[in-house]
Amino acid sequence: MKKIGLTTIYSVPNYGSVLQAYATQEVLKKLGFDCHIINYKYPNLWHYSVGFQKPKIKSIFMQFLGIRSIHRKQKKLQTFKNRYFNLTKEYCTLDDLRKENWNEYDLVATGSDQIWNSRFLKGDSAFMLSYLPDNIKRISIASSFASKSLPSQYIDKYKKYLSKFDALSVREQNGICIINNELSIKKDVKIILDPTLLLSKEEWLNLIPRSKFRKKDKYILFYMWDYAFDPKPYIFKILAYLVEKYKYKVIALEGYKKKKEACGVDMIDKTDASVNEFIDLFANADMVITSSFHGTAFALNFGKPLISIIPNDKGDDRQSTLLTNLGITQCIIPINTELQQINPNYDTIQEQNILEQLRLDSINWIKNNINCV
Repeated sequence: MKKIGLTTIYSVPNYGSVLQAYATQEVLKKLGFDCHIINYKYPNLWHYSVGFQKPKIKSIFMQFLGIRSIHRKQKKLQTFKNRYFNLTKEYCTLDDLRKENWNEYDLVATGSDQIWNSRFLKGDSAFMLSYLPDNIKRISIASSFASKSLPSQYIDKYKKYLSKFDALSVREQNGICIINNELSIKKDVKIILDPTLLLSKEEWLNLIPRSKFRKKDKYILFYMWDYAFDPKPYIFKILAYLVEKYKYKVIALEGYKKKKEACGVDMIDKTDASVNEFIDLFANADMVITSSFHGTAFALNFGKPLISIIPNDKGDDRQSTLLTNLGITQCIIPINTELQQINPNYDTIQEQNILEQLRLDSINWIKNNINCV
């Protein structure tokens, strides 16, 4: 059995980051590989030295006590990771990684998530596997830059380390352009599905125990992130428009706001949902409105009517690449699209058939590129 190391982002308080790491681990296990998630501390002292904000003692204390819903969510995510992640020992710095003997691994993979996003990672080369000796094989699995281009100060670093990869896959079209054009790495780059989509909806429901959530009324699942781009107030206008049209209730997983701030929409706050509840809320939703890539991915995996809001500048094309590849471009909603043009519905049977084809193709790419190195 081949032993695989996996370097990825899983420590941020984000369902998508945690679940993509878990999904990658489970897919590799299903393929017959021995997967170990490399327990690299992020953020660490290096990140604070280049501009990351250090957590305040008050915030750490509040998180420990679970004072706010975001803190309770963090604790629940940590509980999930403690239970389900096959982690190595902790590496606190890039130097710690460099000192390790990696020869017991047949291959080290990196991905998926935004591991090459220079805005948030400041060019941390650990996620480019810079710590590995040259004899260790390496691949990327659906890795993302989440941008249209790289700042010039990072070009040489990215080119140096990504050119050493034996196989490269990304999850959006911009990633191919960055690698082939900006970095001048003339290798084939494959778009594959994010790992959360490599597990079918049935597998998610079987792998994760059911929560205590019980559906009472039809609802829109609202899942808003605003760190990559700010969809407000437009996303609330869409929400109000569709609530009025369909008379659904609203459950907010991320982005909960009081009625006054949400264009008059009442929301049920589920910010502190467990991973089990997260899965059940997507599985039972009647519609999903989101500005999140993973919100889009889980809605599509469960075949839900969807509004996926994207920025107008097309700088982050993760959502639009996925939706275009599935043939449902009507769910791609640039900010300020006329409300009357919005249609969350699509042919679910056709979408699920295409998704299954892309899933098989993506899994075969991973399997073949691990077995051939």
